[in-house]
Amino acid sequence: MDRNWMYDRYYDGKRGEIKEIFKLGVALFLKAAKRSNIVISEGGIRCPCASCDCRWIRSEDEIKYDLYTKGFRPNYWIWTSHGETIMSDPPASSATNFGAVYQGSSSSSAPIVPAQNYQHYPLNEMNHMITDALGIDTNEPLFEDSTDSKLTVCVRLLGIKCNFLIPELAMDAIAKLVLDTTPIYARSDFPRTYYEAKQLVSKLGLGVKRIHCCINGCMLFYNNEFGVNDGDLVQCKFCQEPRYRQTKNSRSKRGKPVPRQAMFYLPIVSRSGELRHPSDGLAWKHFDQVNPDFASDPRNVRLGLCSDGFTLYTQASATPYSCWPIIVTPYNLPPEMCMSKPYMFLAAVILGPSSPTVGIDIYLQPLVDDLKRLWEGVVTYDISRKQISS
Repeated sequence: MDRNWMYDRYYDGKRGEIKEIFKLGVALFLKAAKRSNIVISEGGIRCPCASCDCRWIRSEDEIKYDLYTKGFRPNYWIWTSHGETIMSDPPASSATNFGAVYQGSSSSSAPIVPAQNYQHYPLNEMNHMITDALGIDTNEPLFEDSTDSKLTVCVRLLGIKCNFLIPELAMDAIAKLVLDTTPIYARSDFPRTYYEAKQLVSKLGLGVKRIHCCINGCMLFYNNEFGVNDGDLVQCKFCQEPRYRQTKNSRSKRGKPVPRQAMFYLPIVSRSGELRHPSDGLAWKHFDQVNPDFASDPRNVRLGLCSDGFTLYTQASATPYSCWPIIVTPYNLPPEMCMSKPYMFLAAVILGPSSPTVGIDIYLQPLVDDLKRLWEGVVTYDISRKQISS
């Protein structure tokens, strides 16, 4: 029995009526889960519904109710949280386009259509690639009997700092305390400060670029592979305004000239993952008709761009100063997920003091370049299937 039933709960045109094959599949899932060593060791079954996401242990009746009402978590073909490893043949989907994601108003996600240009890529070889890129062994434990590596600890510490707004000096003190009171102190290569941890994690490709801008928003001073070579200009080629601040003493020696205006860009190519389409909508259907090749591969990402300004330092300064974040969100995800915090990619930050208004397209050039690269094809690795595609 294949697993297409996992994302096909309702009868067509009969909202709320669960298909018998879905009920049978849920019963088989519970029967298989109860026999797994993971469930036996944990003392219960983790609920795989879209809400619980395998985080909470529930009773069989609660799991059955959640699956009937909320559906399985997205793309949970391999029941890894319930004792399964890797399936020999990934289940085929009956959906042939993006329009078959939902049945009625179901919140469950559609199965991903196995792409034809996937090629198998061994997990051990992938680990070696990560090791070579980061210069560290991602699987090497910090000390004997430890389940964490140097990379995972750094990522977790940086996550704690961001979530709780901990100052850098406090993070340095916490890191020193951890090093002094655990066997990690014996490792000379472990990051000692927040800066060193950030440098290590930055090798994952989650960096930020600072791009100089014209003070009037006419252009960006940067280069790309699409014909723009303005990185060495010292004045705007449209309004002739200087790129850098003018100093009173032109002969004074400085390390680097200070730009009059700059923006921050966070590349999205390195952060794009495996996403899904919400279902319908005239815009998507029209796009599918105009670009049938793009629509035929469900792994292709459809991004939505949004931005809004807010005023900084409202109490500290009488002069308004706005900041405009540029956010990219994948519309491939279900509606309740695509605009949630984990799936909103901060792509750029446009500094004030006023809004970019009609000149915002100038500041979007680096993002458009990344979108062009994605359109031409970027090699990605599907960790759930252990395969690479482009």
